[in-house]
Amino acid sequence: MNEVMKTALWQQLAQHSKIMKKKSLAELFACDSERFQKFSLTEAGLTIDYSKNPITERTLDLLYQLADALQLRQHICDLFSGQCVNTTQQLPALHTALRDPRPSGLIVSGSDILVKIHAALEKMSAFVINIQEQKWRGATGQAMTDIVNIGIGGSHLGPLMAVKSLKSYQHPCLRIHFISHQDSHSLDQRLKQLNAETTLIIIASKSFTTLETLTNATIIRNWLKEKIPHKQAITQHFVAVTAHAEKAIQFGIAEDNIFPLWNWIGGRFSLCSCIGLPLALAIGMKNFRDFLRGAYTIDQHFYHRPWHKNMPVLLGLLAIWQRNFFQSEAHVILPYDPALKYFPAYLQQLEMESNGKSIRVDNKKTDYATCPLIFGELGLDAQHAFCQLFYQGTAHFSVDFILSLCNVNQPFDEYHQHIIASALSQSKAFMEGHVDALPYKTLSGNHANNTIALSALTPFTLGMLVALYEHKVFVQSVIWEINSFDQWGIEYGKQLNQSIYQHLSPCVSTTEDKRLDSSTQGLIDLYHQVNRHNY
Repeated sequence: MNEVMKTALWQQLAQHSKIMKKKSLAELFACDSERFQKFSLTEAGLTIDYSKNPITERTLDLLYQLADALQLRQHICDLFSGQCVNTTQQLPALHTALRDPRPSGLIVSGSDILVKIHAALEKMSAFVINIQEQKWRGATGQAMTDIVNIGIGGSHLGPLMAVKSLKSYQHPCLRIHFISHQDSHSLDQRLKQLNAETTLIIIASKSFTTLETLTNATIIRNWLKEKIPHKQAITQHFVAVTAHAEKAIQFGIAEDNIFPLWNWIGGRFSLCSCIGLPLALAIGMKNFRDFLRGAYTIDQHFYHRPWHKNMPVLLGLLAIWQRNFFQSEAHVILPYDPALKYFPAYLQQLEMESNGKSIRVDNKKTDYATCPLIFGELGLDAQHAFCQLFYQGTAHFSVDFILSLCNVNQPFDEYHQHIIASALSQSKAFMEGHVDALPYKTLSGNHANNTIALSALTPFTLGMLVALYEHKVFVQSVIWEINSFDQWGIEYGKQLNQSIYQHLSPCVSTTEDKRLDSSTQGLIDLYHQVNRHNY
């Protein structure tokens, strides 16, 4: 058993959870008409209602003590000041610095990183203006109309989510496309829809070695050369975002067309860096800076607020309460705004890649559950799909409902009212259930859920939302004593991929490889048989 579970405080929480399990959420509301006022917070256009959790003031007091016992305050200070919080790679995790408005003053390893960050932002700004004002011209003298972002993981999901979320802010003369892992046929179909002479390609890869990204980039480079047999084709139509400029130059990208990343930015935390270039091109630099300002607002909230007024801390501690004391297997993200279609997928990566760990920072194995399964869908679609399981199934789960309270283009729009009514009704039903004389119509209820309400979906509030979940993830990692900022499982998968890829080559003999298990070897043999038969 690990140390945290041995503490008297953990045992107090365990005993308290037994008491709370005997009380339904409906009972808690019936006994306290001010529950919403007690258990909700608002900050600059973002409101969190966490009253539909199995908690009392006593619950929160114990959770705050847990945060103090595990030195959460010191860990937050370490995160913001550039200390080594990524312990396996001996690196800081300074995504908060990416939205820090100070021009200088954050020294890491002898270098002021704020100076570098703001230089990168200025380079982005000049580039975005040139594209949007049609001053940047392709090899044949035409302005850019299509931007294609090639990336995967954090270099893909973050920008994709943000561009789609802020579609109403998009520049009218630019179309933004995202390519991650398309097969050759799908990629060919995509390229047929583009005019090479007016297309700009962004290769987004921190390492500039990611197989999927470079494969797609090479195919598109060859396509571009074929369509534009001009010596300036690559120079005028390719840019890169990477921490390894030398590899981008070897690929053929002009040095001036390379935007920097740094080794202290993790992919899933990189949206506020130059990885956000597609977003900046889509919505303009003023709106992109508003997005950064929203994230910075939550950064400061997280850094300065006491626990009982601290949104990320509360969300993180409530998630611990559900996962470790109520045995929730899953946490569901249900956005009730069509623009947030990709937000659940973004959070799947952010939370599960960060906290999907079972080894603590001291290299001891955890004896307690860590990250739950994260999944979700647009709320209205989910209501007619998997929500039936939540109503009457046997799984234990918690939910975040995410709302945009106002349609800024048309306040009190009837359709928007329907969306809000649907969200509130689902949240209420999950909490209190329904009793019917016919058992098959009875809903058990008592499912913990939070409502996260944006006054409206804007660049600023989207920035707040992104930072809110980033910091929630960090809070959980501190309590679980794991490292949120590495992903060795994924790295091992990449190593296996490289080896098995070689075995699939038509030039390689199908002789049995003793290092492969019989299943993998059998499927490789089958791959060769099928392809040779159809060759």
